[in-house]
Amino acid sequence: MPEKPLFCLGEAWVELGADTVPELAETFRVSVGGWGATFCRAYVRGGGHAALLSQLGADPFGRKAAAQLAADGIDCTHLCFTDAAPTPVVFSGAGKLLPYRAPSAELLYAPEQLDAAALRGAFALCFSSGCLLDSPARLTHLKAIAAARDAGAFVCYAPRMAEAAPCWPDATALRETALQFFPQADVLLLKDSDLVSLFGSHELRTALFSLFSGHVELIFYSSSDNVFLFTRNVLLQAATSDLTEAQFLRDLARLNTWPDKLAGLRETTLKKLFL
Repeated sequence: MPEKPLFCLGEAWVELGADTVPELAETFRVSVGGWGATFCRAYVRGGGHAALLSQLGADPFGRKAAAQLAADGIDCTHLCFTDAAPTPVVFSGAGKLLPYRAPSAELLYAPEQLDAAALRGAFALCFSSGCLLDSPARLTHLKAIAAARDAGAFVCYAPRMAEAAPCWPDATALRETALQFFPQADVLLLKDSDLVSLFGSHELRTALFSLFSGHVELIFYSSSDNVFLFTRNVLLQAATSDLTEAQFLRDLARLNTWPDKLAGLRETTLKKLFL
């Protein structure tokens, strides 16, 4: 039986990268970035089937991005295109990110454009904070989450606070929105940098109990040298930085379990996600 696909709802943009800060660069490397594109690519490289739910501009940048994503093995059959706004372009260099979204195509991705029926065959829906601004795309996230839940698929949220921050005009709005979306996920994919933005501390225990609210039953947490896996009853730790979030979800897919079974998973079963 074919493995069910992972659907990523999120941004794809044309990224112009340099070795120095963008304003000093004379030449740029062109790639296709954005959380949605990057996560799909990582999942495909791990042997999975990933589909991107997003919108690009009906412009040369959008066509270039779509062609590259397809060449990377990502299912682009659900991508939308619009003349109403351009494909986002991001300049990056020396750790600095300068996005141009005012607004760009993915923020205009409206609920009526979402093919909710496609999620009936999904293993999981995964999203981040980059497109949760007050826009049509935010409403599309709510529709997609509802459709995934109706289909019995996992809903996975990777806040990516540090990556999303340059795309948000206000850090407080980003934090409040992220906290509002936490309870809608079955699985949280967290990094240590997320804790600082959300709770003002790297101390995981400070935040842990507040994270288990709503539908949340499983938390994957990674730092520079450790990964942790939490349910409401089990804590596992591994001293490795090799296990990525994409690989973790691939392993979760192979467990052949369902969202409503997460709370009852035993430690012996959860350890398989660290192999």
